[in-house]
Amino acid sequence: MGSISNRAGQADDPKDGCLVMHAEMKQTCPICHSTEWKAEYQGPVRDGVFGKYDDGIVWKCDGCGVSHLPPKEENLTDYYQSDEYREDVGEHADPQDYFSRHDDEQFDKARFLKGTSFRGKVIADIGCAGGSFLDVAKGLAKASIAIEPGKSYHASLRERGHHVYDSLESAAEQWQGQVDVAVCFSVIEHVLDPVEFLTGIRKLLTPDGVLVLSTPNQRDALLDFSGNPYRSFFYRRVHPWYFDEDCLRLASTKSGMTFEPQYVQRFSFANFAAWLREGKPTGNAHEAALGPVFDDVWKSTLETQKKSDYLYGFCRPAA
Repeated sequence: MGSISNRAGQADDPKDGCLVMHAEMKQTCPICHSTEWKAEYQGPVRDGVFGKYDDGIVWKCDGCGVSHLPPKEENLTDYYQSDEYREDVGEHADPQDYFSRHDDEQFDKARFLKGTSFRGKVIADIGCAGGSFLDVAKGLAKASIAIEPGKSYHASLRERGHHVYDSLESAAEQWQGQVDVAVCFSVIEHVLDPVEFLTGIRKLLTPDGVLVLSTPNQRDALLDFSGNPYRSFFYRRVHPWYFDEDCLRLASTKSGMTFEPQYVQRFSFANFAAWLREGKPTGNAHEAALGPVFDDVWKSTLETQKKSDYLYGFCRPAA
């Protein structure tokens, strides 16, 4: 995808003795078409599960601000169609394994979708994997469409009554202009070209349709407060792209849709404190460190300041 050109190979940094790779980015930004990039982070990046790392350089576009970590895989389509991706992130490409890991997340997603009705609607989940969200919505929907490149999930998805496709293009052959609600959770950071991806989703939507997407927030407060320990966790080999509100809005606009952001802080203050204290995550395994009221205020503050760990977007076809 992106290319890195080594200008001077590797050299010792006189300041700290570290080995430094001098490189430059040679790629046109798919969002704003700028060719100017600067190195935002250089060092270990998560390569699958927590604790497994690889060296990488994250580049920030001078034009729109999107950040890019060039992937190792030469063909992302083949990578996501195989079982290799799930294995790389410590999971099994098996519906039951997916359910055990992700079923409980669907209640939080439903909370963020207040005001979005599924009753009698055609819904699509792009990058649905095992399809937990579709199972929740299917009882109300007129039709449920599963768009998932991972073929290991397809048979189970069909058995549960979903219309299954391995790409946006194949889904559009039957459903172009007919989808009322599309969801795309934690997927856009994986794709080859974000604008092309969003354009493909827009083609599925009715004129009054809506796409709800989510992605890690590039303005996450821990990137500032924890520094490099958290950066090596936040930046992942399986995520070529990192978005804030501005560049995600521009990508949506370029695809012919409007964009309304919603900031969501998923993890508690206890997790935040663990990163500062120990340089590692605890997730939500511990009780709120200073009580649930403090935790709610703290999360709300991060969301108001656009510093939450996750960014949601509500995208609608432009008039």
